[in-house]
Amino acid sequence: MVDVHVHLEKGEYSVEWVRQFISWAQKRNISEIYFLEHTHIFRECSCLYEEMAGFNPYQEKWYEAKYRKARPLEEYLCFAGRMKKERFPVRIRFGLEVCYSPEHETEIRKLKENGGFDFLTGAVHFIDGWAFSHLKQPWKPEEVDLKKLYARYHELLWQLAASGLFSGLAHPNSLQCFGAYPPEDYSEAYQRLAQQCRQKDMYVECSSGLAINYGDPRIGMNPRMLTAMLKNDVSVLTASDAHVPENVGRLVKEMTERIEAEKIAVREGRT
Repeated sequence: MVDVHVHLEKGEYSVEWVRQFISWAQKRNISEIYFLEHTHIFRECSCLYEEMAGFNPYQEKWYEAKYRKARPLEEYLCFAGRMKKERFPVRIRFGLEVCYSPEHETEIRKLKENGGFDFLTGAVHFIDGWAFSHLKQPWKPEEVDLKKLYARYHELLWQLAASGLFSGLAHPNSLQCFGAYPPEDYSEAYQRLAQQCRQKDMYVECSSGLAINYGDPRIGMNPRMLTAMLKNDVSVLTASDAHVPENVGRLVKEMTERIEAEKIAVREGRT
């Protein structure tokens, strides 16, 4: 089993900190970890947050606080290089979780071309500047036009995949973080996204992050989205979105079993 979304940013970059994550991975039979860091913790990536920071006072203060503590990207790259020389009982990779918005594709491309990363994972955290997944900025589904919101969200997911900038797509169900589940059948949107991911040879996360970090009772990818991905031969990889060692691999076994069962159903033509 694998966990392709694990963050180190809450601790110091040290082998001891990495070993804590690996210890929990072993307890949960995880054989490979993708370590990745949010671009918002690095000074060089500040251009990606201009629209988000200007959206409202809360977001402006949030990003200002992040930028004051921002690290140089080279620090992370050097650390990743050192860790790859160490011997660990699980395989490790190092990359970035990039906040995607279409107006910054040029800057992201430069980041990809200049970085020494094993992978870049693209994530939609903002909808036209609005940071919809902040726990300190909660919202109620009944107070928004969910159909319009989901249409724009799916458009951004498709643009992310079509950009060709990323190895993977992070938590494609994250708009439901505060209980805003899809208000209608989006099978056509899932099919379109799946075809683009397959064309760009991207993996897509089936993530337990919303369950772990937001208490979402629905674990992992939307069932119809999962079916669309598997029918289009997209690689679906499990992810915890862990930010602390004890969350590495949480619920990965359950998601893996579900994915494997759905693969059988697809092969047998039962979906």
